[in-house]
Amino acid sequence: SSGINAEYGGGFEAVTSSLTLSKHATIPVYLIPATISNNVPGSDFSIGCDTALNTIVRSVDCIKQSAASARKRVFVIDVMGGNCGYLAVLSGLASGADAAYIPEQPVNIDELQCDAYRVMDKIEQGCHRGIIIRNENSSPHYKNDFVTALYAEEGKDKFVTRSSVLGHIQQGFGPSPFDRALAATFACKVYRDITKRLTKTEFSSDDVVVLGIRGSSTVFTPVLKLQMDVPRRVPLDNWWLDLKPLIQTLALPPSTARANSNCTARCPHCNGGGSDQDLS
Repeated sequence: SSGINAEYGGGFEAVTSSLTLSKHATIPVYLIPATISNNVPGSDFSIGCDTALNTIVRSVDCIKQSAASARKRVFVIDVMGGNCGYLAVLSGLASGADAAYIPEQPVNIDELQCDAYRVMDKIEQGCHRGIIIRNENSSPHYKNDFVTALYAEEGKDKFVTRSSVLGHIQQGFGPSPFDRALAATFACKVYRDITKRLTKTEFSSDDVVVLGIRGSSTVFTPVLKLQMDVPRRVPLDNWWLDLKPLIQTLALPPSTARANSNCTARCPHCNGGGSDQDLS
């Protein structure tokens, strides 16, 4: 063994680089997921995504103070994440948003109007604000300005609509405690694995791996075995997608929640119908 190895961190660009390296593997290569978008396949979390999530939630909490003013405001907030809706879903759930729009589940004009009517009902029943979280790539046509204009038109004299693009402030200042602990855990796991893997004299594509968190376990996955959509730069399995229905369920106005419906009586598309939310 030469004792040479490579460790590097990055996002999906690093994954594509690892795919190239796997074709000519002569040393062990370790990819440590490090991106706020949390779009690296093979890991539930990437270093940096928790810091970004905390920054977004703090920013949304500040915006909610303005949204709850006497004028009754609805804010449409644009967050980062590329083609991965992790930040939008988790920040929407943590901040008590009324809806979250993500690339994995494209929204249409009827659904946008349904959400606007739902927010209108909520405000008429005493709530003083509305929060809509929109991933930056959730739709090529329904941009932040379009969604803001739609809510403003539907809301008319019921509420005032404003747009907010958080921008690169989402990258945060200092890493969160979770991200610091995750980075230390990854570094320790790589060091321990290197001492075992370098006892080999020959290496293959299986020695080009992604280190990740899966549930409660830390695992090494060969890059050639990763399940991903390369053109869209996202993994195929996203555990957090199961949390998205909770955003709408928790945001339902009291009368709608009691009626066990996911829409409102004034909605022309659903006419108060819709299926029950499955919380199992």
